[in-house]
Amino acid sequence: MHEPAEGGARSVRPTLGLVTIGQAPRVDLIPDVEAALSGVDWVEHGALDLLDAEGIARLEPRGGERTLVSRLRDGSRVRLGATSIAPALDDALRRCVADHCGAVLVLCTGRVEHGPASVPVLHAEDLAHDLMVRLVGEGRLGVLCPVPEQLTDIRQRWEGRLDRPVITAAVDPYTAGLDEVAAAGRRVTAGGADVVFLDCIGYTGEQREVLAAEGIRAETARHLAVTGAVGLLSSASCADSEDVREARTV
Repeated sequence: MHEPAEGGARSVRPTLGLVTIGQAPRVDLIPDVEAALSGVDWVEHGALDLLDAEGIARLEPRGGERTLVSRLRDGSRVRLGATSIAPALDDALRRCVADHCGAVLVLCTGRVEHGPASVPVLHAEDLAHDLMVRLVGEGRLGVLCPVPEQLTDIRQRWEGRLDRPVITAAVDPYTAGLDEVAAAGRRVTAGGADVVFLDCIGYTGEQREVLAAEGIRAETARHLAVTGAVGLLSSASCADSEDVREARTV
């Protein structure tokens, strides 16, 4: 949780809820995005925070359920079903509302399911993908995702967005070495990619820099998503403040 202003007074800045589908705190993530978070207060909650090992095991993908990948508090990686995770995700959203968040960012670039919430719920997938579409322009996109069973879904989603082929490869952001990430980047650029998108919140700024050292232009989902969410929340907060000022002058 971001510390309140000195003296303990409640900050007048908007508060963004950061919800991981794994466990908080995401000590692997916040250092990469803390500059982008400097304009807001923020709190972290994880969908799996209140579950024990047995409860987490029950959320593994079943049958043809889409696979999501996230991080536990101890640094290990967990596989989750996109439908099975919904009740736990709803609980994390409610905790953000209780913390007076003006909006919540779901830190997952896979399509996740959840119920309604009383504040706007932003999705890393939408924010990061929209920004990436603008960045790639008419170029050829390469996409890295965590596990091979996600490749078909990733390819179909991106080709639907761009209306042209994309080049994909799987490399796990939580368990792969930097040399493996570099090799995956080389594979997609050898296939013709002009820009590489690291399509999982787990991919780090360090991994992006490893690709840059190979001469590969790359962007992380975490940076694009948080930047986009902070921009939306700050704009909404400014608009609300202006409405209040106008009301007071009537």
